[in-house]
Amino acid sequence: MNGSQEELELAERFEIAFNQIHQQLKAINGFPKNDNFMELVQRSKQKHSVIRHYFDNLKQYAKLRNALVHEKIRDDYYIAYPHREVVEEIEKIKQTLDQPPKAIEVATRPVLFFKTDSHLTKIVEAFNRFKVSQFPIYGDNQRFLGLLTNDGVVRWLSQNMQKGCIELEDVRAADILKLEKNHNVRFLSENNSIFDLESSFERSFEQKQKLKAVIITADGSQHNKPLGIVTTWDLIKIDRYGDES
Repeated sequence: MNGSQEELELAERFEIAFNQIHQQLKAINGFPKNDNFMELVQRSKQKHSVIRHYFDNLKQYAKLRNALVHEKIRDDYYIAYPHREVVEEIEKIKQTLDQPPKAIEVATRPVLFFKTDSHLTKIVEAFNRFKVSQFPIYGDNQRFLGLLTNDGVVRWLSQNMQKGCIELEDVRAADILKLEKNHNVRFLSENNSIFDLESSFERSFEQKQKLKAVIITADGSQHNKPLGIVTTWDLIKIDRYGDES
């Protein structure tokens, strides 16, 4: 017995969404020779939170798709039909991959930053108040100069203590930056996606260069006002993002 018109339409919608997701997975993985759907899902799961979030669903949809395509009796007859809820869910996943959340949505905002002439006392107060470990430092014309970290402050203090005392009144951010390590910082624009953000951390990991932070500006230039900042701690937000959407 043939399926109803509604069932046939649901099956067609499911196949279309599945094929589009398959193409998106190929693109995410650089169109590898092995483009098996589940192989791509497994590979993408390691890199992207959206795929991790929908992993179990995608695994089940792959089985359903195989049943629809490979066990199809004729063009208008399937041995099973997807429920409307399943079709709507796979279309939702496809839409999410089409338009993934923006990196700025999981970034810490607004960004608290300091100038090179900012007093160290103000910076130390900010460390204590906001419970963070680093602040971007900017020079003239919003020129990014580096990250000032609590480790850098401790390093400066240890080198400038005399008889158990330290004079902080005239110490500026620029003085601390001289002792800071060359921290790995990357920049993204406010239009970049979570995929772009995760790829930045993934590339740094592959290059064995710890990425200290990703700073988001309007156009991705490092010399524009910071709109958001993402650290490894903020990546936890990405894994939770799908649960909140």
